[in-house]
Amino acid sequence: MTKTGWLALVAAVLLGAPACAGTGQPTHPLQVIIGFADPTDGAAPATLAALKKTSGARVNFVSSISERSHAYQLLCAAGDPACSKAIAALRADPSIRQLDLDQKKDLR
Repeated sequence: MTKTGWLALVAAVLLGAPACAGTGQPTHPLQVIIGFADPTDGAAPATLAALKKTSGARVNFVSSISERSHAYQLLCAAGDPACSKAIAALRADPSIRQLDLDQKKDLR
């Protein structure tokens, strides 16, 4: 690529970046553990779609803990960086028995 081509590419990236800022796009992920009332396939597309619809956040499956408990990442909009609205909506869902923040522990 020529020097002019590189400059054009860098300029396009730099000028486009501010346009993406503050648009309500998901921010940093928050990992949670959800305990369902009934045995649930935590990675099933239908489960992920239901969690997204309820929470209003993007939801990524992380892992299964048991047939009723699964870990997820919530990617909430910039207007809800702590995911408090998403968490409140999920906790109010009757199919969810428990929701806890997944915190890493130092076992030293």
